[in-house]
Amino acid sequence: MIAFMLVLSALTGRLSASDGEAPRVWAGLDLFPSLLAADENIAEKQGPDGKLLLVLMYADEKEAAAEMSLHIEKIGKIRNTPIRVETAESLKNYESKKVAGIFLTQKMRDEFDSVLQYGKARHIIVFSPFEGDVERGASGGIIISDRMIPYINSESMRLSDIRIKSFFLRIAEQYE
Repeated sequence: MIAFMLVLSALTGRLSASDGEAPRVWAGLDLFPSLLAADENIAEKQGPDGKLLLVLMYADEKEAAAEMSLHIEKIGKIRNTPIRVETAESLKNYESKKVAGIFLTQKMRDEFDSVLQYGKARHIIVFSPFEGDVERGASGGIIISDRMIPYINSESMRLSDIRIKSFFLRIAEQYE
């Protein structure tokens, strides 16, 4: 089985030796733009260049985050607004930039709380595909059972003053 995973990793580039949750991350990455599109105020979150800045955060796997950024850039627009995708290990260079959404490409240990505070202060979605992170305060994530569904932390959304369209709330699992 390990040999199969190593071969699969080499062929796809989507799995890394330290990340056994890669399929979950990629599934979440596909859902992330839909959640951003459901943000009723997403148009107000575009930067001075007229684009929505999406930040893909990583802990130590910069190359994997760069590959994910190429994947997400392919969508081009969210609700007719062009996107710009950047990868970052921390948010220190984003204090004066207008960010539209944050996606965690790896489980954050030390930076998790500061990322949540950044998101709440700026009214932006912090999306984590990792189990337990929505319960810990991430505003969005996923649940995978027999199918994948969006998972929303209602309290984090409220504290961040993020309003999600009702159609999205009907299909999402909500953590209260």
